[in-house]
Amino acid sequence: MTSQQLQRNNSAIERERSSTNSAPIPTNQNNDEEIPIIDLSNPNNEEVAIQLWNAAHNVGFFTLINHSIPQDQIDTLFSLSEQFFDLDSEIKHKYPFDREKNSGYEFMTQKPPSTNVVDLKETFQVTAREGCMDQLWPNEQPGFQDVIMGMIANAHALACRVLSLLESRACPHVERNTLPNAHHIWGEDGQCTLRLLHYPPTTIENAEEVDESTQSNTENGTNTRWRCGAHTDWGSLTLLFQRVGEDGLECRRREVNEGVEDGTSASWVEVPPVEGGITVNIGDMLKRWSGCKLYSNM
Repeated sequence: MTSQQLQRNNSAIERERSSTNSAPIPTNQNNDEEIPIIDLSNPNNEEVAIQLWNAAHNVGFFTLINHSIPQDQIDTLFSLSEQFFDLDSEIKHKYPFDREKNSGYEFMTQKPPSTNVVDLKETFQVTAREGCMDQLWPNEQPGFQDVIMGMIANAHALACRVLSLLESRACPHVERNTLPNAHHIWGEDGQCTLRLLHYPPTTIENAEEVDESTQSNTENGTNTRWRCGAHTDWGSLTLLFQRVGEDGLECRRREVNEGVEDGTSASWVEVPPVEGGITVNIGDMLKRWSGCKLYSNM
């Protein structure tokens, strides 16, 4: 599956993917605390494939630059996301999240096991499967559907390229192009998703209002609140679109915390936005498909 995510301080979009081929596996175990930056304009595909392998195997996070998705398309999607989340609550709730379709609007309902409290965020999710978005495209924003479908197409193509470059080392047991060909959009079995995310400004007062409405912290007897609790992504790849100056994303430091699953005692590394870059992380599905050679990091 593929997933894409666009993130601003108060807003985000998401998407995931997978890949296969056959070649020797580099043993580079460089675990610097900086997230690898990989330039996809490099004409040497083998060099790029090795860089992707090392990042996906050792860190589970990396940033792509010169990735071919136009910056004006990304900016338009951020603007669209802001406009949607600025709509009145009653309007947004006209498009409620449907669990069977994995699509629609949610407001502060997700509760990751690592925290057992509700994340302070709202989301609008689009699953690129036939029929999933019926009656769920917002009528209040002209062009909403076209913009999102355009981004899904471009992000899907980019994710397929990454999967193809990882494939030979991650999954040498499968036929060439098995991984990208397993990820479809707008067919009857599509699982690729795009998600808009909004992390509203938080004060003590409105956090207490959220506690009261969700009963999350009162049930758990804690004053700790999370915008997004520690978790791994369940799909293949996630493409995360961030904006410079809107930090907050972190991943687990692998060597120090091998075996730490809940995130409560983990040591963390910042995943800062890079101008013109897209952050990518490996998901649980691709980790499993690769026989655990790729690292699905928190």
